[in-house]
Amino acid sequence: MNPVVDFLGRKIVAGNLVLYPVRRGSNMWLNKLQVTQVIPGPKPTVSGFGSTGRRVTLHNIANLVVVVDPVEKG
Repeated sequence: MNPVVDFLGRKIVAGNLVLYPVRRGSNMWLNKLQVTQVIPGPKPTVSGFGSTGRRVTLHNIANLVVVVDPVEKG
């Protein structure tokens, strides 16, 4: 099975901090997500907790970018 990867081709695993785009009307910004679960498959999903502490599930993995990888961090 193929690993779940972000926009830049980096593997997404639990513990990653990722950014994803949000749009409300004409306003656009980036939100943070601390990944707790990655579900691979034909339609992969990533879920975790956002910067406000709310549970978030993302289905459009092509828009995610890994910012902090715990493996690279040390």
